[in-house]
Amino acid sequence: MTIGVQSPEIQDHFNKLFSSILMEQQKIDHVKTADEDKKELLTNKLKEYEQLKGRGFFYAFMASGRGHGPFVEMIDGSIKYDLINGIGVNLLGHSHPIYIKANLEAATSDTMMTGNLLSYQEPYELSKVLLDSVKASRLKHFWFSCSGSFSNDTALKILWQKKAPNYRLIAFQKSFAGRSIAMQDVTYNAAYREGMPSSIQVDHVPHYNYKDPENALKNTIDALDKLIEKNGNTYCALTLELIQGEAGFIFGTKEYYEGIFKWAKKHGIYIWVDEVQSFARTHQMFAFQMFGLDEYVDIVTIGKVLQAAGTLYTEELNPKPGLIAGTFNGSVASMNAGKATIRYLKDGNFYGENGRIKNLEDKFKAQFKKLAEGSCKGKIPYYGGVGTMLSFEVGDASNDTTNKFMKKLFDNGIITFSAGKEPTRVRFLLSLAILDEHINEIFSILEKTILEVI
Repeated sequence: MTIGVQSPEIQDHFNKLFSSILMEQQKIDHVKTADEDKKELLTNKLKEYEQLKGRGFFYAFMASGRGHGPFVEMIDGSIKYDLINGIGVNLLGHSHPIYIKANLEAATSDTMMTGNLLSYQEPYELSKVLLDSVKASRLKHFWFSCSGSFSNDTALKILWQKKAPNYRLIAFQKSFAGRSIAMQDVTYNAAYREGMPSSIQVDHVPHYNYKDPENALKNTIDALDKLIEKNGNTYCALTLELIQGEAGFIFGTKEYYEGIFKWAKKHGIYIWVDEVQSFARTHQMFAFQMFGLDEYVDIVTIGKVLQAAGTLYTEELNPKPGLIAGTFNGSVASMNAGKATIRYLKDGNFYGENGRIKNLEDKFKAQFKKLAEGSCKGKIPYYGGVGTMLSFEVGDASNDTTNKFMKKLFDNGIITFSAGKEPTRVRFLLSLAILDEHINEIFSILEKTILEVI
Protein backbone atom coordinates (compact mmCIF):
# COMPACT_ATOMS: atom_id res chain seq x y z
CA MET A 1 0.00 0.00 0.00
CA THR A 2 1.53 3.29 -1.12
CA ILE A 3 1.43 6.15 1.40
CA GLY A 4 2.65 9.62 0.44
CA VAL A 5 4.50 10.58 -2.71
CA GLN A 6 6.87 8.03 -4.25
CA SER A 7 9.33 8.03 -7.12
CA PRO A 8 12.70 6.43 -7.93
CA GLU A 9 14.39 9.77 -7.18
CA ILE A 10 12.66 10.11 -3.80
CA GLN A 11 13.55 6.52 -2.88
CA ASP A 12 17.20 7.09 -3.80
CA HIS A 13 17.35 10.25 -1.65
CA PHE A 14 15.48 8.42 1.13
CA ASN A 15 18.03 5.60 1.23
CA LYS A 16 21.00 7.96 1.20
CA LEU A 17 19.54 10.22 3.87
CA PHE A 18 18.56 7.26 6.06
CA SER A 19 22.11 5.86 5.90
CA SER A 20 23.73 9.25 6.48
CA ILE A 21 21.58 10.03 9.53
CA LEU A 22 22.17 6.60 11.07
CA MET A 23 25.93 6.77 10.51
CA GLU A 24 26.15 10.19 12.15
CA GLN A 25 24.00 9.17 15.13
CA GLN A 26 26.08 6.04 15.69
CA LYS A 27 29.01 8.28 16.62
CA ILE A 28 27.25 8.94 19.96
CA ASP A 29 28.46 5.72 21.57
CA HIS A 30 30.10 6.42 24.94
CA VAL A 31 29.78 8.41 28.16
CA LYS A 32 31.46 11.79 27.89
CA THR A 33 31.79 14.89 30.05
CA ALA A 34 30.71 18.33 28.88
CA ASP A 35 32.82 20.43 26.53
CA GLU A 36 34.39 23.30 28.44
CA ASP A 37 33.27 25.90 25.90
CA LYS A 38 29.64 24.69 26.01
CA LYS A 39 28.96 24.49 29.75
CA GLU A 40 27.57 28.02 29.91
CA LEU A 41 25.36 27.33 26.90
CA LEU A 42 23.41 24.66 28.79
CA THR A 43 23.24 26.70 31.99
CA ASN A 44 22.02 29.85 30.24
CA LYS A 45 19.46 28.11 28.05
CA LEU A 46 17.95 26.26 31.00
CA LYS A 47 17.74 29.46 33.04
CA GLU A 48 15.97 31.15 30.14
CA TYR A 49 13.63 28.18 29.70
CA GLU A 50 12.87 28.16 33.43
CA GLN A 51 11.57 31.71 33.06
CA LEU A 52 9.47 30.75 30.05
CA LYS A 53 8.10 27.67 31.78
CA GLY A 54 7.64 29.20 35.20
CA ARG A 55 9.50 26.50 37.09
CA GLY A 56 12.90 24.84 37.29
CA PHE A 57 14.18 21.46 36.15
CA PHE A 58 15.24 18.46 38.24
CA TYR A 59 18.21 17.78 35.95
CA ALA A 60 20.41 20.10 33.91
CA PHE A 61 19.08 18.33 30.84
CA MET A 62 18.54 19.71 27.35
CA ALA A 63 19.17 17.20 24.58
CA SER A 64 20.97 18.10 21.37
CA GLY A 65 18.95 15.75 19.14
CA ARG A 66 21.95 13.47 18.85
CA GLY A 67 21.98 10.04 20.45
CA HIS A 68 22.22 6.37 19.67
CA GLY A 69 21.10 3.22 21.45
CA PRO A 70 21.25 3.84 25.22
CA PHE A 71 23.22 7.12 24.81
CA VAL A 72 21.94 10.68 24.55
CA GLU A 73 23.90 13.90 24.11
CA MET A 74 23.25 17.22 25.88
CA ILE A 75 23.74 20.60 24.23
CA ASP A 76 26.89 21.03 26.35
CA GLY A 77 28.45 18.07 24.52
CA SER A 78 28.13 15.64 27.43
CA ILE A 79 26.87 12.13 26.67
CA LYS A 80 25.01 9.97 29.20
CA TYR A 81 23.29 6.62 29.51
CA ASP A 82 19.55 7.23 29.19
CA LEU A 83 17.86 4.72 31.49
CA ILE A 84 14.52 6.51 31.80
CA ASN A 85 13.83 7.18 28.10
CA GLY A 86 11.26 9.96 28.31
CA ILE A 87 9.54 8.14 31.21
CA GLY A 88 9.29 5.00 29.13
CA VAL A 89 8.61 6.25 25.62
CA ASN A 90 11.83 5.21 23.90
CA LEU A 91 11.86 1.41 24.24
CA LEU A 92 13.94 0.79 21.11
CA GLY A 93 16.69 3.26 21.98
CA HIS A 94 17.85 6.56 20.53
CA SER A 95 17.93 6.92 16.71
CA HIS A 96 16.69 3.38 16.18
CA PRO A 97 16.32 2.70 12.43
CA ILE A 98 12.54 2.35 12.91
CA TYR A 99 12.34 5.89 14.30
CA ILE A 100 14.55 7.38 11.59
CA LYS A 101 12.57 5.64 8.85
CA ALA A 102 9.21 6.65 10.40
CA ASN A 103 10.22 10.32 10.34
CA LEU A 104 11.49 10.16 6.78
CA GLU A 105 8.34 8.37 5.61
CA ALA A 106 6.26 11.09 7.25
CA ALA A 107 8.10 13.71 5.16
CA THR A 108 6.60 12.15 2.01
CA SER A 109 3.08 12.81 3.29
CA ASP A 110 1.01 15.95 2.69
CA THR A 111 0.22 16.62 6.35
CA MET A 112 1.76 16.58 9.82
CA MET A 113 -1.15 15.12 11.81
CA THR A 114 -3.82 12.51 11.22
CA GLY A 115 -7.36 13.03 12.50
CA ASN A 116 -10.36 11.20 13.87
CA LEU A 117 -12.93 12.71 11.49
CA LEU A 118 -10.99 12.62 8.21
CA SER A 119 -8.78 9.57 8.36
CA TYR A 120 -5.49 8.70 6.73
CA GLN A 121 -4.07 5.25 6.05
CA GLU A 122 -1.51 5.41 8.88
CA PRO A 123 -3.96 5.17 11.83
CA TYR A 124 -5.91 2.47 9.99
CA GLU A 125 -2.74 0.39 9.58
CA LEU A 126 -1.68 0.93 13.20
CA SER A 127 -5.14 -0.02 14.51
CA LYS A 128 -5.04 -3.26 12.51
CA VAL A 129 -1.68 -4.47 13.85
CA LEU A 130 -2.60 -3.40 17.38
CA LEU A 131 -5.92 -5.27 17.48
CA ASP A 132 -4.27 -8.28 15.86
CA SER A 133 -1.98 -8.45 18.90
CA VAL A 134 -4.93 -8.91 21.33
CA LYS A 135 -6.86 -11.59 19.41
CA ALA A 136 -7.02 -13.89 22.45
CA SER A 137 -9.02 -11.27 24.38
CA ARG A 138 -12.49 -9.80 23.83
CA LEU A 139 -11.03 -6.41 22.85
CA LYS A 140 -12.36 -5.48 19.41
CA HIS A 141 -11.98 -1.72 18.97
CA PHE A 142 -9.32 0.97 19.38
CA TRP A 143 -9.73 4.73 19.70
CA PHE A 144 -6.76 7.12 19.47
CA SER A 145 -6.08 9.85 22.01
CA CYS A 146 -3.30 12.42 22.30
CA SER A 147 -1.92 11.24 25.64
CA GLY A 148 -2.16 8.48 28.21
CA SER A 149 -4.31 10.69 30.44
CA PHE A 150 -6.76 11.32 27.60
CA SER A 151 -6.84 7.59 26.83
CA ASN A 152 -7.95 7.07 30.42
CA ASP A 153 -10.53 9.86 30.11
CA THR A 154 -11.92 8.09 27.03
CA ALA A 155 -12.13 4.82 28.97
CA LEU A 156 -13.98 6.53 31.81
CA LYS A 157 -16.50 8.16 29.47
CA ILE A 158 -17.21 4.85 27.75
CA LEU A 159 -17.72 3.12 31.10
CA TRP A 160 -19.91 5.89 32.49
CA GLN A 161 -22.18 5.80 29.46
CA LYS A 162 -22.58 2.04 29.72
CA LYS A 163 -23.19 1.96 33.47
CA ALA A 164 -25.13 5.21 34.00
CA PRO A 165 -26.11 6.21 36.64
CA ASN A 166 -23.49 4.04 38.38
CA TYR A 167 -20.56 6.47 38.19
CA ARG A 168 -18.39 5.48 41.17
CA LEU A 169 -14.97 4.07 40.40
CA ILE A 170 -12.71 1.68 42.31
CA ALA A 171 -8.97 2.37 42.04
CA PHE A 172 -5.93 1.24 44.01
CA GLN A 173 -3.68 2.82 46.56
CA LYS A 174 -0.42 4.17 45.07
CA SER A 175 -1.99 4.28 41.60
CA PHE A 176 -1.17 6.92 38.98
CA ALA A 177 -3.62 7.56 36.13
CA GLY A 178 -2.50 10.90 34.68
CA ARG A 179 -2.82 14.66 35.04
CA SER A 180 -6.22 15.41 33.51
CA ILE A 181 -9.04 16.71 35.74
CA ALA A 182 -10.65 13.29 36.03
CA MET A 183 -7.43 11.29 36.30
CA GLN A 184 -6.03 13.40 39.13
CA ASP A 185 -8.83 11.96 41.28
CA VAL A 186 -8.05 8.40 40.19
CA THR A 187 -4.39 9.00 41.07
CA TYR A 188 -3.78 8.15 44.73
CA ASN A 189 -1.20 10.82 45.63
CA ALA A 190 -3.16 13.74 47.09
CA ALA A 191 -0.23 16.13 46.51
CA TYR A 192 -0.87 15.88 42.75
CA ARG A 193 -4.31 17.50 43.15
CA GLU A 194 -3.59 20.09 45.83
CA GLY A 195 -6.12 22.93 45.64
CA MET A 196 -8.26 21.04 43.12
CA PRO A 197 -11.95 20.28 43.64
CA SER A 198 -12.99 16.65 43.59
CA SER A 199 -14.66 15.95 40.25
CA ILE A 200 -15.44 12.22 40.36
CA GLN A 201 -16.18 9.63 43.02
CA VAL A 202 -13.24 7.27 43.46
CA ASP A 203 -12.58 4.79 46.25
CA HIS A 204 -9.06 3.40 46.67
CA VAL A 205 -8.35 -0.10 47.99
CA PRO A 206 -5.02 -1.78 48.85
CA HIS A 207 -2.97 -3.19 46.00
CA TYR A 208 -0.85 -6.33 46.24
CA ASN A 209 1.33 -6.33 49.36
CA TYR A 210 4.58 -8.04 48.38
CA LYS A 211 5.62 -8.05 52.05
CA ASP A 212 2.55 -10.13 52.97
CA PRO A 213 1.70 -12.12 49.82
CA GLU A 214 -0.33 -14.80 51.64
CA ASN A 215 -2.92 -12.27 52.83
CA ALA A 216 -2.75 -9.83 49.91
CA LEU A 217 -5.83 -11.07 48.07
CA LYS A 218 -7.94 -11.40 51.22
CA ASN A 219 -7.07 -7.86 52.32
CA THR A 220 -8.05 -6.44 48.94
CA ILE A 221 -11.29 -8.45 48.71
CA ASP A 222 -12.23 -7.42 52.26
CA ALA A 223 -11.76 -3.76 51.29
CA LEU A 224 -13.84 -4.28 48.13
CA ASP A 225 -16.65 -5.94 50.10
CA LYS A 226 -16.72 -3.00 52.51
CA LEU A 227 -17.19 -0.61 49.59
CA ILE A 228 -20.24 -2.52 48.40
CA GLU A 229 -21.56 -2.67 51.96
CA LYS A 230 -21.12 1.09 52.34
CA ASN A 231 -22.14 2.41 48.91
CA GLY A 232 -24.16 -0.39 47.38
CA ASN A 233 -23.33 -1.53 43.88
CA THR A 234 -22.99 1.98 42.46
CA TYR A 235 -19.71 1.26 40.67
CA CYS A 236 -19.03 1.32 36.94
CA ALA A 237 -15.54 -0.17 36.92
CA LEU A 238 -12.45 -1.30 38.76
CA THR A 239 -9.32 0.33 37.33
CA LEU A 240 -5.76 -0.68 38.04
CA GLU A 241 -2.22 -0.80 36.75
CA LEU A 242 -1.13 -4.43 36.86
CA ILE A 243 2.36 -3.01 37.41
CA GLN A 244 2.19 0.19 39.43
CA GLY A 245 4.79 2.51 37.90
CA GLU A 246 4.68 5.47 40.25
CA ALA A 247 4.75 3.09 43.22
CA GLY A 248 8.10 1.68 42.13
CA PHE A 249 6.91 -1.24 39.97
CA ILE A 250 4.76 -3.08 42.47
CA PHE A 251 2.81 -5.98 40.97
CA GLY A 252 0.89 -9.03 42.09
CA THR A 253 0.45 -12.59 40.88
CA LYS A 254 -1.92 -14.18 38.39
CA GLU A 255 -3.90 -15.68 41.28
CA TYR A 256 -4.18 -12.29 42.98
CA TYR A 257 -5.50 -10.54 39.88
CA GLU A 258 -7.84 -13.40 39.00
CA GLY A 259 -9.34 -13.20 42.48
CA ILE A 260 -10.00 -9.48 42.12
CA PHE A 261 -11.34 -9.80 38.58
CA LYS A 262 -13.69 -12.65 39.49
CA TRP A 263 -15.00 -10.48 42.34
CA ALA A 264 -15.61 -7.63 39.87
CA LYS A 265 -17.39 -9.89 37.36
CA LYS A 266 -19.58 -11.29 40.15
CA HIS A 267 -20.72 -7.74 40.94
CA GLY A 268 -21.20 -6.67 37.32
CA ILE A 269 -18.28 -4.23 37.52
CA TYR A 270 -16.16 -3.70 34.40
CA ILE A 271 -12.39 -4.29 34.45
CA TRP A 272 -10.26 -1.43 33.16
CA VAL A 273 -6.51 -2.07 32.94
CA ASP A 274 -4.17 0.92 32.59
CA GLU A 275 -1.12 -0.11 30.53
CA VAL A 276 0.06 3.35 29.50
CA GLN A 277 3.49 2.62 30.99
CA SER A 278 3.63 -1.18 30.96
CA PHE A 279 2.60 -1.69 27.32
CA ALA A 280 5.34 -3.62 25.41
CA ARG A 281 7.71 -3.59 28.42
CA THR A 282 6.90 -6.89 30.16
CA HIS A 283 7.34 -10.55 29.19
CA GLN A 284 4.47 -10.20 26.71
CA MET A 285 3.34 -7.20 24.70
CA PHE A 286 0.65 -6.49 27.31
CA ALA A 287 1.00 -7.09 31.02
CA PHE A 288 -2.49 -8.64 31.08
CA GLN A 289 -1.19 -11.21 28.58
CA MET A 290 1.85 -11.93 30.75
CA PHE A 291 -0.46 -12.74 33.67
CA GLY A 292 -2.86 -14.74 31.46
CA LEU A 293 -5.82 -12.43 32.10
CA ASP A 294 -7.06 -12.04 28.51
CA GLU A 295 -10.55 -13.34 29.26
CA TYR A 296 -11.22 -10.76 31.96
CA VAL A 297 -10.24 -7.38 30.53
CA ASP A 298 -13.02 -5.11 29.23
CA ILE A 299 -11.07 -1.96 28.47
CA VAL A 300 -7.32 -1.29 28.25
CA THR A 301 -5.44 1.99 27.86
CA ILE A 302 -1.99 2.28 26.29
CA GLY A 303 0.58 4.92 25.30
CA LYS A 304 4.30 5.74 25.57
CA VAL A 305 6.07 2.92 23.64
CA LEU A 306 3.32 3.05 20.99
CA GLN A 307 4.46 6.62 20.11
CA ALA A 308 0.73 7.35 20.27
CA ALA A 309 -1.99 6.63 22.82
CA GLY A 310 -5.46 5.17 22.91
CA THR A 311 -8.12 2.91 24.34
CA LEU A 312 -8.96 -0.71 23.47
CA TYR A 313 -12.45 -1.93 24.37
CA THR A 314 -14.91 -4.75 23.79
CA GLU A 315 -17.90 -4.75 21.48
CA GLU A 316 -20.14 -4.55 24.55
CA LEU A 317 -18.55 -1.22 25.49
CA ASN A 318 -18.65 0.32 22.00
CA PRO A 319 -20.03 3.80 22.81
CA LYS A 320 -22.89 5.65 21.15
CA PRO A 321 -21.98 8.12 18.36
CA GLY A 322 -20.86 11.51 19.64
CA LEU A 323 -19.42 10.45 22.99
CA ILE A 324 -15.78 10.23 21.91
CA ALA A 325 -14.15 12.34 19.22
CA GLY A 326 -11.26 14.81 18.96
CA THR A 327 -9.15 16.48 16.30
CA PHE A 328 -5.97 14.43 16.35
CA ASN A 329 -5.10 10.74 16.21
CA GLY A 330 -1.42 11.66 16.27
CA SER A 331 1.37 12.66 13.92
CA VAL A 332 2.08 10.76 10.72
CA ALA A 333 5.54 9.92 12.06
CA SER A 334 4.04 8.56 15.32
CA MET A 335 1.61 6.34 13.42
CA ASN A 336 4.43 5.02 11.23
CA ALA A 337 6.68 4.35 14.22
CA GLY A 338 3.91 2.71 16.25
CA LYS A 339 3.00 0.28 13.48
CA ALA A 340 6.63 -0.63 12.77
CA THR A 341 7.43 -1.01 16.49
CA ILE A 342 4.61 -3.48 17.09
CA ARG A 343 5.57 -5.56 14.06
CA TYR A 344 9.24 -5.50 15.06
CA LEU A 345 8.49 -6.64 18.60
CA LYS A 346 6.00 -9.33 17.56
CA ASP A 347 8.25 -10.79 14.87
CA GLY A 348 11.47 -10.65 16.89
CA ASN A 349 12.59 -12.73 19.85
CA PHE A 350 11.56 -10.23 22.52
CA TYR A 351 8.78 -11.90 24.49
CA GLY A 352 8.40 -15.08 26.51
CA GLU A 353 10.63 -16.67 29.13
CA ASN A 354 13.54 -16.87 26.68
CA GLY A 355 12.94 -13.49 25.07
CA ARG A 356 15.20 -10.47 24.99
CA ILE A 357 13.14 -8.53 27.57
CA LYS A 358 13.25 -11.30 30.19
CA ASN A 359 16.95 -11.78 29.45
CA LEU A 360 17.64 -8.09 30.05
CA GLU A 361 15.68 -8.20 33.31
CA ASP A 362 17.64 -11.23 34.53
CA LYS A 363 21.01 -9.63 33.73
CA PHE A 364 20.16 -6.41 35.57
CA LYS A 365 18.83 -8.28 38.61
CA ALA A 366 21.97 -10.47 38.70
CA GLN A 367 24.14 -7.35 38.73
CA PHE A 368 22.00 -5.77 41.47
CA LYS A 369 22.35 -8.95 43.54
CA LYS A 370 26.11 -8.87 43.09
CA LEU A 371 26.30 -5.26 44.29
CA ALA A 372 23.82 -5.72 47.16
CA GLU A 373 25.75 -8.72 48.49
CA GLY A 374 29.20 -7.32 47.75
CA SER A 375 30.72 -3.84 47.79
CA CYS A 376 27.36 -2.11 48.43
CA LYS A 377 26.10 -4.47 51.12
CA GLY A 378 23.57 -2.71 53.34
CA LYS A 379 23.25 0.15 50.87
CA ILE A 380 20.69 -1.39 48.45
CA PRO A 381 17.78 -2.57 50.64
CA TYR A 382 15.58 -3.46 47.66
CA TYR A 383 15.73 -4.14 43.94
CA GLY A 384 13.07 -5.61 41.68
CA GLY A 385 10.62 -5.04 38.85
CA VAL A 386 9.70 -6.87 35.69
CA GLY A 387 10.86 -6.73 32.08
CA THR A 388 12.41 -3.37 31.26
CA MET A 389 10.67 -1.77 34.28
CA LEU A 390 13.13 -2.03 37.17
CA SER A 391 13.63 -0.14 40.41
CA PHE A 392 15.87 -0.16 43.47
CA GLU A 393 16.34 1.64 46.78
CA VAL A 394 19.50 3.26 48.11
CA GLY A 395 20.38 4.05 51.71
CA ASP A 396 17.35 4.88 53.84
CA ALA A 397 15.20 5.20 50.66
CA SER A 398 14.06 8.65 51.74
CA ASN A 399 13.12 11.24 49.14
CA ASP A 400 16.11 13.43 50.05
CA THR A 401 18.64 10.59 49.87
CA THR A 402 17.23 9.27 46.61
CA ASN A 403 17.21 12.67 44.94
CA LYS A 404 20.77 13.35 46.06
CA PHE A 405 21.83 9.97 44.69
CA MET A 406 20.07 10.45 41.33
CA LYS A 407 21.64 13.87 40.77
CA LYS A 408 25.10 12.51 41.52
CA LEU A 409 24.34 9.57 39.21
CA PHE A 410 23.38 12.07 36.51
CA ASP A 411 26.70 13.86 36.95
CA ASN A 412 28.47 10.52 36.66
CA GLY A 413 26.74 9.69 33.38
CA ILE A 414 23.37 7.96 34.00
CA ILE A 415 19.88 9.46 33.66
CA THR A 416 17.12 7.88 35.72
CA PHE A 417 14.14 9.02 37.77
CA SER A 418 12.33 8.27 41.01
CA ALA A 419 9.11 6.45 41.86
CA GLY A 420 7.12 6.05 45.04
CA LYS A 421 7.30 7.66 48.43
CA GLU A 422 8.24 6.07 51.75
CA PRO A 423 10.12 4.31 50.25
CA THR A 424 11.31 6.38 47.29
CA ARG A 425 12.88 4.22 44.61
CA VAL A 426 15.18 4.85 41.68
CA ARG A 427 13.34 3.88 38.51
CA PHE A 428 14.75 2.43 35.28
CA LEU A 429 12.73 2.21 32.07
CA LEU A 430 15.34 0.47 29.94
CA SER A 431 15.74 0.47 26.18
CA LEU A 432 16.29 -2.73 24.24
CA ALA A 433 19.47 -1.25 22.79
CA ILE A 434 21.46 -2.01 25.97
CA LEU A 435 24.23 -4.57 25.37
CA ASP A 436 26.29 -6.61 27.84
CA GLU A 437 29.19 -4.15 27.70
CA HIS A 438 26.77 -1.34 28.51
CA ILE A 439 25.41 -3.26 31.51
CA ASN A 440 28.91 -3.72 32.90
CA GLU A 441 29.68 -0.02 32.60
CA ILE A 442 26.29 1.01 33.99
CA PHE A 443 26.85 -1.04 37.14
CA SER A 444 30.39 0.23 37.48
CA ILE A 445 28.98 3.79 37.53
CA LEU A 446 26.20 2.73 39.91
CA GLU A 447 28.69 1.18 42.32
CA LYS A 448 30.90 4.27 42.22
CA THR A 449 27.93 6.57 42.86
CA ILE A 450 26.45 4.51 45.68
CA LEU A 451 29.77 4.45 47.48
CA GLU A 452 30.15 8.20 46.98
CA VAL A 453 26.68 9.12 48.27
CA ILE A 454 25.52 6.46 50.74
